[in-house]
Amino acid sequence: MQIEELSKKMALVYALRRTALNRERERLNQKLIPVPLMAYVLEHPGCTQGEIADFLYISAASVATSCKRLEKEGLIERRVDPVNRRKNQLYVTEAGEALTREKRAMLDRVNARAFAHIEEGDLATFDRVLDQMMDNLGGRDLEPNQVFGSLLEADKRKEKK
Repeated sequence: MQIEELSKKMALVYALRRTALNRERERLNQKLIPVPLMAYVLEHPGCTQGEIADFLYISAASVATSCKRLEKEGLIERRVDPVNRRKNQLYVTEAGEALTREKRAMLDRVNARAFAHIEEGDLATFDRVLDQMMDNLGGRDLEPNQVFGSLLEADKRKEKK
């Protein structure tokens, strides 16, 4: 099999996975939310927007925009930091926690479907191949958030032009 065909298949698998996630979200009539941001706040109650931006490798402005929307939708809340009253701390509401957990379960279901009927040995081989590809592209030691955050910010810069 040629590299070009494998590359097309990788892109198609990515697109099919995203499509499956979107269909599942629509089937469940769920809101589109930034799950990594929500998961971070859920795991780090009282965090700041700056901490989220650093963790996700996205701009503070992007985080602020998302937080404003999530707060308006009742999924997170801001509380004034009792030590430094100029700072706000973020907390996930009960509704936000429930939705984030539903999203995680949805992702788990789609991933289980994607990897169904693949034998353990094949999964181990696939894992080694992915590691080698990441090494080849110089990204094995990068955090996924760093890579995706960089892409997100680059897309936003292009939109402004």
